[in-house]
Amino acid sequence: MMNRATVTHPIFAVACILPILHIPPAGAFVVDSCRKILAEGFYNEYARINARFRDQAMYAALCSSKFQQARQAINRAQQSGTSDSFGTSYGLFSQRGSGAHSGMHSSEDSLSEDRFNQWKSAYCSKNSLADSSRAAEFLMQKVVSPSVASAWSACMRKREGLTCWATPQNKEITLNVNWTKTDSLPPQVQHSFLTRGAVSKFEGVDARRILPVGYALNTETLPIPIIREMDSAVVASIQVDHKGEEYSCNVFIPGERDFALTTPFKGR
Repeated sequence: MMNRATVTHPIFAVACILPILHIPPAGAFVVDSCRKILAEGFYNEYARINARFRDQAMYAALCSSKFQQARQAINRAQQSGTSDSFGTSYGLFSQRGSGAHSGMHSSEDSLSEDRFNQWKSAYCSKNSLADSSRAAEFLMQKVVSPSVASAWSACMRKREGLTCWATPQNKEITLNVNWTKTDSLPPQVQHSFLTRGAVSKFEGVDARRILPVGYALNTETLPIPIIREMDSAVVASIQVDHKGEEYSCNVFIPGERDFALTTPFKGR
């Protein structure tokens, strides 16, 4: 006679032999301690930041946000003391009034969920939520004070497992690969990838790869210079194995033309 254990065990066994893949959360402008450090520095300095770079970072942040998060971000930027023209480059606000202060309505009054969703569909379809979130972090680093950027990087280094992030270094980019775990056995690189036109300056690595297969990561941050052609967008991904468990991280580095809003949005 076949008992219940005989039926369920094969399914359980299959689940056990599959590798466990650990992917750090990177979506939709999630609230975490590291992101808060970077975002607070950005909004505290918002009014003093070069408008072009500020708008790029804000554009990416809005694309990675849900409606309530977007409204909070806009209110936070307004509180920094921006000019009356805030928001006109994004085309998010309904034109409810005229005069010198028509641009300074609270987002509670001037930004509807329907209008935000229309705007997001029109201007954010090129990149995923996760890529927009990573782009916002990269672009914010370019404009916040060095102390804020350093505090954010220090926070990222404390995250458990495999963490990757990109840091702008003038015209160059540094890809930071961080492994943090109490276990002394280092993980080994199984796979790494760079999009076409980007090159890792790590010695001895094959084309379109970041690190050699089998490379052992120490418990520290490994900075890897990345070169890209014509400031194009770059996608970088790394997968490692640690005692039979797989860990993965991904980085999106926006290009010069990404998140540059040039056409005013007209909502229906």
